[in-house]
Amino acid sequence: MSLQWELSREIPIDTANIGQKVLTEENIYRQIGDRFHEILPEEEVFEELYETTGRGAISPLLLALVTVFQMMEKVPDRVAAAWVASRIDWKYAMHLPLGYAGFHFTDLLAFRKRLLEHNQERLVFEQVLLKLNGLGLIKKRGKMRTDASHILGVVERLSQFELVMESLRVALKAVMEVAQDWAKQVLPAAFCEVYSQQQSEYGLSESQMRTQLVQAGQDGFWFLTQIDKSAPTLVGQLPEVEVLRKVLQQQFPEGPGGPPVKQRPTGKQVIESPHEPEVRYGTKRGNGWLGYKMQVTETCDNDQPHLIVDLEATGALDNDSPELPKIQARLETQQTLPGEQYVDQGYMSGYHLADSAELGILLMGVPLNDTQGPEGFRQTDFHIDEAAQQVTCPAEHTNALWSEKYDHDRQETQFVVRFAAKTCQQCHFFGHCTSSSQGRSLTLHPHRDVLAARRAEAQTKEFLQKLHLRAGIEATISELVRGYGFRSARYRGLSKLRLQAYFTAVAVNFKRLERWWSQSQLTHEVAG
Repeated sequence: MSLQWELSREIPIDTANIGQKVLTEENIYRQIGDRFHEILPEEEVFEELYETTGRGAISPLLLALVTVFQMMEKVPDRVAAAWVASRIDWKYAMHLPLGYAGFHFTDLLAFRKRLLEHNQERLVFEQVLLKLNGLGLIKKRGKMRTDASHILGVVERLSQFELVMESLRVALKAVMEVAQDWAKQVLPAAFCEVYSQQQSEYGLSESQMRTQLVQAGQDGFWFLTQIDKSAPTLVGQLPEVEVLRKVLQQQFPEGPGGPPVKQRPTGKQVIESPHEPEVRYGTKRGNGWLGYKMQVTETCDNDQPHLIVDLEATGALDNDSPELPKIQARLETQQTLPGEQYVDQGYMSGYHLADSAELGILLMGVPLNDTQGPEGFRQTDFHIDEAAQQVTCPAEHTNALWSEKYDHDRQETQFVVRFAAKTCQQCHFFGHCTSSSQGRSLTLHPHRDVLAARRAEAQTKEFLQKLHLRAGIEATISELVRGYGFRSARYRGLSKLRLQAYFTAVAVNFKRLERWWSQSQLTHEVAG
């Protein structure tokens, strides 16, 4: 497909005449249509997604806008495509003539696929941000806040029995679709009959369920062996087959002859569903969910609209801390680095304080307490003289060893301090300070002084007062969840979830801009 027509940069006369009569100036779609030049990119930004020759494609900017409006209205493809043809406000926003008949709803799916195939999930989001930044709506070196929230996957969590059975069924179905002749020759009819149907544990006793689970494990391993022995190469490369292989390894760690694990495993690598292999089971404050997490960053200057400037989907079990450098790198790339960034404890560390400072960012947050040892014998309770390479413990003993350890990941030098084993064993605090037969040891990170200073600062009333600004991100997450259905993924997989997130963020920003411009106009009229 090639780009042979573009959305008009001017509102068609017939649409303008009616739209300006029936739509108020505060209407969000009228605002978008009237500010089309200011806030929307040129069609050329999509050129790399299309060929230079071939059948003409539907305007990608049109499809992008419809996708944004979908997130705004929380409607599926079929409804959105119908509304393009029937709604005057949508036509006004997209500069379409009243007689435009629309397109088939599957074109929206094709557009999303094209973005994913070219790794351009962020394209529309970044292009709109570029426009807004150019309008001065993102304050240079302003204030931002960051937090994460959980996102539910499309699938439900299966029991161990259902997980194994369903993984086997899905893999068998995929194999039958690409190598039916091989399957008929190698796989017994009884095997195909049993595992081509969905299996449920409903009505089964505990012993019956376990018997069938063990049998399914043995059959699954046998199935994989047949694939490895004689199946066409393509079969062994099927993602469904690979998922089955991993599920069996995780649920039957002893192999074909072993029993299933008694306690179902969880973790970053553990597959929870063959229908969405990337979802993970996470827990927080006693609540569990099957899905992902979403990192959200927004501006929060009082004299500017609060705009979402970064989102990123991560695994449900991924820690927040490693995400902060990635967030800041993306902000730097799009030239929207803040001067202050407000975060919660999960993002705070000495490293992040120092690295943020190098970028010109004051990282605002309360660090976690020192947990290197019991109370009274934590690292902060030791007197450290780095110049003399001497550390004195609370019992007035000094270290026997001071050595360097190079952190290759961060390319920094750390110091390892150890006290003599005999000294510690004879100390009346032995068993409380440490129970190690080798004596107490400490790892001194290069940014510990920065971290200690922030811990002290975080105890002051002035600092805690400033930190109130961080709480606003909770309202944004609530707005995403309640106003845009953001708690649940619309599509399966991390890359598609990212796509949903970026288009939702554009929708949120458009609505916030509408309120900002309307309030600014009202203030101007009152002042006049």
